Amino acid sequence: MNQDLIERYLYAVTKRMPRKQREDVSQELRGLIDDMLAERCGGLTPTEKDVRVVLTELGTPQELSEKYDENETRCLIGQPYYGTYVFVMKIVMICTAVGLTLSSAILQIMEPQVWYAAVGQWLSMLWQGLLSAFAIVTALFAFFYQKGIRIREPFSFDDLPPVPKKNQEIPKWECIVGIGISVVFTTVFLAAPQIFCVILRGSRWIPIFDAAVIHSTWYIILLFAACGISRELVKLMEGRYNKTVMLAVAAADVISAVLSFWWLAGFPLVNPEFTVEISALFGEEEVFITGIFSHFQYFFLGILLFALTLDTVDTLVKTLRD
Repeated sequence: MNQDLIERYLYAVTKRMPRKQREDVSQELRGLIDDMLAERCGGLTPTEKDVRVVLTELGTPQELSEKYDENETRCLIGQPYYGTYVFVMKIVMICTAVGLTLSSAILQIMEPQVWYAAVGQWLSMLWQGLLSAFAIVTALFAFFYQKGIRIREPFSFDDLPPVPKKNQEIPKWECIVGIGISVVFTTVFLAAPQIFCVILRGSRWIPIFDAAVIHSTWYIILLFAACGISRELVKLMEGRYNKTVMLAVAAADVISAVLSFWWLAGFPLVNPEFTVEISALFGEEEVFITGIFSHFQYFFLGILLFALTLDTVDTLVKTLRD
């Protein structure tokens, strides 16, 4: 009997289920498959053909997975996107709330207000941010579902992916952290870029970035965040390093690199006052330090490009290694 085919089939059915449900469903389906094979073959040893016939009677992995999903209904967003939609929505909403709360708290430290004004500002930012996040995520998933752009499981048993080894799996927490960083970075940077600052003479706060220029380039920041979130979503959906993940990461990193160069080399993002104060603080004696801060945009660009290259190479190595 082709046990490997059965295991690959069970993995395809259960790979997006919660771990506890995954084990229960796998055990139940193994018993059902064994009963069906025993009924079909009697006392004979099942052949690969028998296994394929029984699995075909059960249905495709996608169909069987949907039967175990209690949320499968005809609605604005259905399967196979509904589970991922809820999961991503929770991450985005939590990260948006954390980012806006952090921004509001730092702004209160930098520019103190009476407590009721600060609370009112925080609630207003929170309401607008959460509403926008909810609308964007819902609209995106609804568009794909209503247009019939579905994530389909393979129709051929030969195309079922093998059960991944431990070093091939992508932990969910890595994807969650990646999405969280993208959302928090975008939220904080758009809501209050002035919180990125240094304290110089007389305990004076000097913003590193020019808030007006940052706000004028909001579309680049959103595109950069979209690349990061898309990269992590593909990794989350696949759950393992493969060619799909490798290509998605490479494409997202290349686009992110282009956006980084466009943003950091094409706009005067650094606050001119910050550059003047740094030059006055270190003077001509610390040429190296002054040079770094005077060309902070290009220094930051180099760090981003190095990180994106490292991410692409790391994914390539992990994919080709296995």
